[in-house]
Amino acid sequence: MGNDGGVIAVKRKFMRHANQKAKHEKLDQDTLRAERAQTCAISGELLKEPIVACELGNLYNKEALLEHLLASTMPEKFQHVTSLRDVVNCKFSWPNNEKKSSSFADQAPICPVTMLEFNGKQPFVVAWSCGCVVSDRATKQVQSTECLACGASIEKGKLIALLLPEEEYDTMQRALLARKAEEKRLKKESKKSKKRSMDETNDQDASSRRDKEKELKRKKAKPSKPETSTAPSSVSTIAHEAAIAIEEAKQKNKVFASLFSKDKKEEKKSAGDLLMAVGGLRYTLS
Repeated sequence: MGNDGGVIAVKRKFMRHANQKAKHEKLDQDTLRAERAQTCAISGELLKEPIVACELGNLYNKEALLEHLLASTMPEKFQHVTSLRDVVNCKFSWPNNEKKSSSFADQAPICPVTMLEFNGKQPFVVAWSCGCVVSDRATKQVQSTECLACGASIEKGKLIALLLPEEEYDTMQRALLARKAEEKRLKKESKKSKKRSMDETNDQDASSRRDKEKELKRKKAKPSKPETSTAPSSVSTIAHEAAIAIEEAKQKNKVFASLFSKDKKEEKKSAGDLLMAVGGLRYTLS
């Protein structure tokens, strides 16, 4: 029950250095969080504006991140960032709205609501829609769909926690990469479907145009029937009937027949006979 000397360790002086390892680990974690709150995640340099954040809560100097993107030298830890569309420009607030130093090591930004310092000890979030950085405590105290710093609308689930714990980072990164791959696949399928639909529409339009052209050519090639007129037929019928009537009148009336004769003896017919003959013709034709 005791130590080598038979003394039971019940006094505080015997337990004074028993938890030194845990204390050192806590100090190391605090130091690491403070360092992450002041330095660029990809270059290790002190943070200086303009500063951007990714969906995993890493903070980058925008210039350093852009250099890696252009050179295609992104480390595996940051492979989820493929362009500037994958980051948001951070808007930090400063004490008395005055920034006295360009280095986060000399002056820490604050939450505009709770006035807590952004030093790694307190969790902070960034609104993806506007880029404003506020403390996590403020979002829990004042639950709102608008940004507490600028009033912009905040989409649900678009408050990104900054400086994720290392033990959560790998899991969150795998989930983010899987989501991006699925979004890319769906986008590709949507483009294919849209292209297929456009091709089908174009084919239908082309087929319709070809049919119209064929119909037009068919109409041009087909000879048109001459329009028949009923006028000559009618005139011929009337002339034929008139000839028959005249012939009958000739046979019935010698005076009327003399009108069509060249015999001089018959030219001296009386006017009365002529009138009767013409009158008979009119009556017959009517």
